[in-house]
Amino acid sequence: MTEPDPEFDAAHPSGHILFRSCRGGYLHSVALAEPAMDADAQTLAQGILLTADVSYLKALMQVRAEIVAAGHTPSDDVASSRDLELAAEALRQHRLRPEES
Repeated sequence: MTEPDPEFDAAHPSGHILFRSCRGGYLHSVALAEPAMDADAQTLAQGILLTADVSYLKALMQVRAEIVAAGHTPSDDVASSRDLELAAEALRQHRLRPEES
């Protein structure tokens, strides 16, 4: 249960930030490539948060599916696929440097 699941990996569009999560959304590891450090602190922090959010939500979708498969209805506190879609879109739009496209 503490092993990362590649299905939950999330990479920043630049390829310079990677988050790996385990079942349940537990963070396993973070990788930052050296070029990521060229971004200003606020932009880098935002990129890290967006990438982490997508990885976490991917893992949480598995938990949600298990709840539904067991015949239960997840509470409103459990993120939905729409939350993942919105987070993934926000991540896709993020740039570490203005010249990235």
